[in-house]
Amino acid sequence: MTGALDGVPRADIERLAATVSGYPLHTRLADGTIVDVPMTALVPLVEARARCLADAGAALVVVLCAGKFPEIRCAAPVLLPGKVLPGVVGAIARTHRIGVVVPNAGQIPAATEKWTTDGFTVKVTSASPFRHEEIVPAAQAMADPSLEMIVLDCMGHHAAYRAEFARRTGRPVMLTQSLVARIAGELMS
Repeated sequence: MTGALDGVPRADIERLAATVSGYPLHTRLADGTIVDVPMTALVPLVEARARCLADAGAALVVVLCAGKFPEIRCAAPVLLPGKVLPGVVGAIARTHRIGVVVPNAGQIPAATEKWTTDGFTVKVTSASPFRHEEIVPAAQAMADPSLEMIVLDCMGHHAAYRAEFARRTGRPVMLTQSLVARIAGELMS
């Protein structure tokens, strides 16, 4: 496993994070620091890492981010959670009226547009997987009986977070992390 920002000097990461334009991806660095870096800055780094993994013999590359990444060009197949998730949710959600939880408020406009374009009537809020106290207001916003399901649209949200979110909202909750892991497992078995 490798991260797009692994080996990037801290000053360069801070410079990237200071860029206010673009879709901000919520990232936890190896030292535990949380930064939001525009996707446009990360895409070339992710693609470079994917190529290195493919060149080293990886049979599959999984991008561990649910953001709307463009196609990643490398010799191995690339699993993009942001493309897989709407297809699975669309196959399950009869009404296509869903709640979506992104990891930071800066992603709300882009997530609303993305899920709407994907054919959903969507209510979007944010809650960082790294700031547990954010779950309470996000769950309150999503405790809407008209929502068929809630999607935790971030690879950082984990199973315990999903369980608590489901308990607080009374709604079924789709966890991107486990869905992607199962798909990757199927591809590799």
